[in-house]
Parts: sequence; C-alpha cells; structure tokens
Amino acid sequence: TVDTVEYTIENADSDAYHTPPVKLRNPSLFKPFEFFVDMFGLPRYNEIDPTIFVALTYTILFGIMFGDLGQGICVAVIGWLMWKYKNMAIGKILVPCGISAAVFGTVFGSVFGFEHVLDPFYKALFGLNEKPIEVMNPSMTGSILLASAGVGLGLIIIAMMLNVYSSLKRRDYENGVFGPNGVAGLVFYTSLVFGLIGQLSGVFTMNLPYVLLLIIFPLLLVYLREPLGKLLAHEENWQPESWGGYFLQNFFELFEMMLSYLSNTMSFLRVGAFVLVHAGMMMAVFTLAGLTSGVWYILIVIAGNIIVMAMEALLVAIQVMRLEFYEMFSRYYNGDGRPYRPLESTSGEKVFSDRI
Repeated sequence: TVDTVEYTIENADSDAYHTPPVKLRNPSLFKPFEFFVDMFGLPRYNEIDPTIFVALTYTILFGIMFGDLGQGICVAVIGWLMWKYKNMAIGKILVPCGISAAVFGTVFGSVFGFEHVLDPFYKALFGLNEKPIEVMNPSMTGSILLASAGVGLGLIIIAMMLNVYSSLKRRDYENGVFGPNGVAGLVFYTSLVFGLIGQLSGVFTMNLPYVLLLIIFPLLLVYLREPLGKLLAHEENWQPESWGGYFLQNFFELFEMMLSYLSNTMSFLRVGAFVLVHAGMMMAVFTLAGLTSGVWYILIVIAGNIIVMAMEALLVAIQVMRLEFYEMFSRYYNGDGRPYRPLESTSGEKVFSDRI
C-alpha cells in the first residue's frame, strides 16, 4: 500500500495540465484507428473520442477512392500479414480498408482493372446488361464529382454537429452555439448550400425571409460570437481592448471562415478524382499491355497491377488522412489531451492500476 503520493505539475501555466489524463477505450473493431487519433493528439478528458467516427469515415473514403475488388482483397490480405507477422499497427487498419475497397470495387465493376468481368454478376442479380457505374464514361464524370462533393457536405455537417455536442459538453457556449462550427455556423452553412442547390435545381427559391433568417442572421451571430458567448456564460463584464480593432479583426475572420467552408467542401472532390485516377491508371496499363501479346501481356498486366496497387494505396491513405485531419478534425476536435501513464514505484511495479 502507498500512504502518500507526492507530485508536481509541469508547465502549470498551461490549461491542459489542469485536466485529468485520458486513456482511450474503444471496441476491438475500431481500436486500430486509435493510431490516427494518437498521431494527431489525444482528446481532453471532457472532449469526445473521435476514434469510431475516424474508423468509419476513413474506411469508407478509402474504399471509394481505391475501389477495385481484386486489389482490395490483396490489400486486406497484405494488411493481415503485416499485422500477424510484423505486428504493424497500420496492418490492422489496411484489413477493413481493403475490404471496403473490394466492396466499392464490386459497385464500380473493377477487378484488377478489368472493367467488365462482373457483367454476368450484374445480369444474374439485377438483370443489367453491364455494370451500373461506368467510371470512364465522360457522362459519368460530372456525376462522380458531384457525388463526392455531396459526401464532403454530409461529413462536414456531421463534424459540425459533433463540435456542437462536444462544445456544449465542455460548456464552451461561444464555440458551440455562436462559433463558425457551432449552431450558428451549422445553420448558415446548411441553409446556404441547400438554398443554392434548390435555387439551381428549380425546386424552390431563396426568398428574402429565408436569406435574412437562415443566412444573414446566423452570420451576424458568428460575427458577434465572443460577446454573445461571454454573455451566455454570465461573464457580463467582458469587453475587448478596442471595439474598433475587435470589429475589424472579426470581419477578416468572418471572411476567412466563408473561404474555409468553400475550400473544405471542394477538397472532397479529390474523392471522386481518385475514382477516375484509378480507372485511368489501369486503362494505361492495359493500353501498354495491348501492344504485346502472350506471356508479355500477362506480365505487364500483373506488374501494372502491383505498381498501381502500391502507389495508389499510399496516395489514397495519405489523402484520406488529410481529409480527416484538415477538413474534419479542424471543425470539432482539439486533440490537446494528456495520456494516462500509471505511476511506478522505485522497484518498477505499478502503484496504481491502469484502469480509470
């Protein structure tokens, strides 16, 4: 037993050191994706753990961008071997990502770059003469890019909703209610996007009350988020050093916020772009193989698949991680928590259990 515990707080001026340490606990299915969360930074004690959200979104986005049934199975098998024999954390992540790529490869009808091998499968199950999504058809390009923008729109909205929940949980009303990723920012973003979609499609027209209540008013709340947040937190005595400087600074921050909405949404176009890139790269492989015949044709197709699979797996993994960190984490996650490390006695034994 231990009668007393002496401790000191390093960097006591930092607010992060006054919060309890954290230890992530997730179901075994999602636990491998703690690798990415730990890479960015652990959540604070009163902040949500994004591991499950990262696991789901990373797996789905990887599958869409890498969609190929044959190559996806290979990635899953390679990931399992990396985990089984080398105990590599990334291997456990590649297994579900490879399975996801195989699923979306079935949707796209691509098997090691062969685009019509699954046509009998579609005919038997759905009565279709060929696959429903012809990636390399020029008429599909616009639809693929629009669909990827729609995926980005949905994920950004979910990220903002997570920020509202996390901020209100921490009683950070300025960020959760009036912030760019709070309730006000969420109303502004969704109203503007769906309003533009309705306007362009002719479904409805953005009239004056719609613009004033759902676009201008939330924007005004974001502009005045600091005094409103302080007021909601019962800090009535707060005031800036200079109101003129405050209004000028917030004007540029508001402009930057609207640019970030646009750039974050457009960044998801890379999801559709990689769908096209995969089909284009495999088309180049088969074009090159078509210049030969016999054994050389087979060798070029095999070598081309290996090169494309290795190169695209690396690129897609990096691009999806970028979307996670820059387009989503930046909206709802701080990641400045402290890891929980059990205290040890001079003999090296744990003084406290690692169960918290």
